[in-house]
Amino acid sequence: MRDPTRAPASVAPAIAVGVAVTGWLDADGEVSTLALAAARSRIQTGPPPLLCHAPNIARRLGLETIAALDILELFAFVRPARFVVPTPSGLADALGLPRPRDLAGQARLLRQAAGVLLGELAGLPEKGRQATAMIAGAMARGGWPWSAAVSRALDPAETTARGLDVWTRLPEWQEQAPRAAAGHEPVTEAESRRRLATMLGASAEARPEQADYAAAVSQAFAPRLDEGVPHMVLAEAGTGVGKTLGYLAPASVWAEKNEGVVWVSTYTRNLQRQVDAELDRLYPDPATKTRRVVVRKGRENYLCLLNLEEAVGRIPTRPADAIGLGLVARWAEATRDGDLTGADFPAWLAELMGGRAIYALADHRGECIYSACPHYSRCYIERSVRKARRADVVIANHALVLTQSVLRRGLGEEPWLPTRYVFDEGHHVFDAADNAFAAHLTGQKTAELRRWILGVEGGRSGRARILDRRIGDLVVDDAGRTALAGALLAARSLPGEGWQRRLMGDGAHGPTETFLAAVRRQVRARAKGQGGPYSLEAPVRPLDGAVLPDAEALDGALARLAEPMLAIAQSLDGRLDAEAAELDSPTRVRIEAAIRGLRW
Repeated sequence: MRDPTRAPASVAPAIAVGVAVTGWLDADGEVSTLALAAARSRIQTGPPPLLCHAPNIARRLGLETIAALDILELFAFVRPARFVVPTPSGLADALGLPRPRDLAGQARLLRQAAGVLLGELAGLPEKGRQATAMIAGAMARGGWPWSAAVSRALDPAETTARGLDVWTRLPEWQEQAPRAAAGHEPVTEAESRRRLATMLGASAEARPEQADYAAAVSQAFAPRLDEGVPHMVLAEAGTGVGKTLGYLAPASVWAEKNEGVVWVSTYTRNLQRQVDAELDRLYPDPATKTRRVVVRKGRENYLCLLNLEEAVGRIPTRPADAIGLGLVARWAEATRDGDLTGADFPAWLAELMGGRAIYALADHRGECIYSACPHYSRCYIERSVRKARRADVVIANHALVLTQSVLRRGLGEEPWLPTRYVFDEGHHVFDAADNAFAAHLTGQKTAELRRWILGVEGGRSGRARILDRRIGDLVVDDAGRTALAGALLAARSLPGEGWQRRLMGDGAHGPTETFLAAVRRQVRARAKGQGGPYSLEAPVRPLDGAVLPDAEALDGALARLAEPMLAIAQSLDGRLDAEAAELDSPTRVRIEAAIRGLRW
């Protein structure tokens, strides 16, 4: 095997950019200090430098982009799904190296960090080595600046195979028997205090207010005395009391005593991560915690393997995409749960790849086809759903919990709803409820509905498939097929491609666009603050003469769309009853999901 320390990273100039000057380490190990303008000129004319966080460095130097050896890309490749602060000091901490004291030290640290990471790559065991080399080979064909260094570490002969098809290497989840209904044993105040003390440890500072808080919260876990009347505790405490551990103590006791699950619902991702981190105190063993604690979010937060496959399929025409997709593939094999917004997917990685590229890898449009997907048995979402059914604590968010309430059976993911909830950041529950229980009649929402029914139109590329292709094989009776054809026809009343441009001109097409154009005209004629396009408001009355007839026309068009969609759902419902004994589980899941989507 070749010596990875002789890779280009060891001879490329290394730079660290400060507020006013740049530390520049040349190939001979000499360090100089350059003004930002001089550094910018040298970067534009010289070889790609070694640096940390290219987008940030580009902003500091006033450049749009930088062709560089970004040490963060190498870190993401060698240590996927591992945390690091995206600075030279953060790298030093993650790699166990001394922190640099100045810009010169930062530049030297980058070269040292590259050597450590490439050494780790060279020492990979044979089991993971081949897949890593395959991914590196695909990234090399996309022009990855680290390719030469990585190939030296892994052996160039291994980097010629395809490797981005990570979905073929992920383990499959297995169905398990349903968990028995949870018990009704109460949690005593003494039990809550003892559990809190255990989680804090013997050396923790005594905080009586936190223990009192935990004891008070335990009342929420008492068994019900009357039907439909759950116990509720509204708990408030000042900053620094330790509310998170205060409610996790009785919640975890109840879950263990009753073999049930407690859902902790938060509003922000940061608090989800905090709750998850606090549970390390109770479950220090990572394997145990993986079984006992699950983080749940909406489907739009997770990597969709079908979207990834289609993105990989576009590489022949967009070869540079192989670099970002290679880093995602490495992460996909190491991630805890496939959450693109989770703790093990670094925010800086999304910035390196581009936010839109990451966004496109998740299902933001409700286009999941469930068991009809070739990756269903490896799907991160389906795996997370099944793990959550057998966990002790599920860390969710208000949006998911309230959406489950709206749809009653949790988007088909939960055959039952949990019986114990903790709403942290409770003052945000009202906003989340408004979003979950309300519907918005907007150009964006109606255009998305058209896309959900008619798929991608006009010859454009995309994963969205026409409704007939997604569920047509499930609709077997004549009435359902007739309704499906009717829905496809009625959906053309919704805004199509280019609707925003038409609304701003005089080319509104169809009843939805015509109505929205009339509303827009009235608002812009009467609203105050015309300086921008946002937050413009105007009184409804008196109505512009065109608004009411346009509204009536749209009302009729939406009714003509709703009728066949509900008829399809009724047809599928009938099939569930008629073929209850014959339908296999995956087909039943698809039918139930289709029914919910149509009715929603």
